[in-house]
Amino acid sequence: SGDEVVSPPLNISLVLDNSTSMKGQNIEMVKAAATHLVRNLRAQDILSIIIFSDRADVLVPASLHFDRRKMEREILTLIPSGGTEIYQGLKAGVDEVRKNISLERVNHVILLTDGQTYGDEKNALDLAEEAAELGIGISGLGVGDDWNDDFLDEMAARAGSSSRYIAEPQEIQSFLEEKFKQLARVFAENVELSFQTPPDVELSYVFRA
Repeated sequence: SGDEVVSPPLNISLVLDNSTSMKGQNIEMVKAAATHLVRNLRAQDILSIIIFSDRADVLVPASLHFDRRKMEREILTLIPSGGTEIYQGLKAGVDEVRKNISLERVNHVILLTDGQTYGDEKNALDLAEEAAELGIGISGLGVGDDWNDDFLDEMAARAGSSSRYIAEPQEIQSFLEEKFKQLARVFAENVELSFQTPPDVELSYVFRA
């Protein structure tokens, strides 16, 4: 179709909140959204999956040739427990993306959480800035009725990205497609303009769009 987005290959880490506060509907939404993403990945995409509570575990290390069914099984067996330290999960996600960081890829961490974290907001926000400097975006996708939009908005803003509330698992796909469209609009970066004006012509303005 004319609207189809031809996107560059992905280098994505999916960071899933598996803390006690996610019990019930929240973790089911996260499982469904993560499974939806796994099913829609292409052969050229790199994915890692992190789960976190008050510590982080690499559920699936960054890999190009992944076993989708095994990934789905790992996701579906998650049982929430423990406290919430988003920084731990983010750090592990950024580390996995760094393993394959490339200008040819979309290097991105997607955090799925209710946004409630305890005592490590500053560390998480600082990490978002560091990731942005490396060329790694961080998007916060909020689930549940009382997701912490202030924190996720601030974190995503520092990473040059965005946050949003998701109510349907499919929204993770439309979220990614929007990201691709934004990236497709970036035609050139770090371009130098050199010019010569003919005699008697004076250049008044140059605009950068």
